[in-house]
Amino acid sequence: MKKTIALFLSGILFTSCVSTKVSLKNNFDYSVLKRDKNYIIENQDGNKIRGFKYLSQNDMSVTGSQEGKEISIEKSQIKRILKPSTGKTLGLVVGVIVTAVVIPAYVGNRPVGQ
Repeated sequence: MKKTIALFLSGILFTSCVSTKVSLKNNFDYSVLKRDKNYIIENQDGNKIRGFKYLSQNDMSVTGSQEGKEISIEKSQIKRILKPSTGKTLGLVVGVIVTAVVIPAYVGNRPVGQ
């Protein structure tokens, strides 16, 4: 039981919550991106560029930096741009931990922690 809970929690920690900022749904509106913020770029081929720090854009491409190197990605190659949300992930993990502690206590009809 404890191994199952540990595996579940580690899975949540490594897959953080994200929100979609740019995609087909908003007609690829790049104006929502903020300079010097980190994003995840998902290309048309399914590859993801994590830790992309947005710098600027023009009609054809989006420019940013990753690991200290400036890179430019053609807009035609971008499937969507995601914004990682640490707060949502943290809230989810805390909720799971509380649930994992409280529910067994109620099911076993015994005080929490015993």
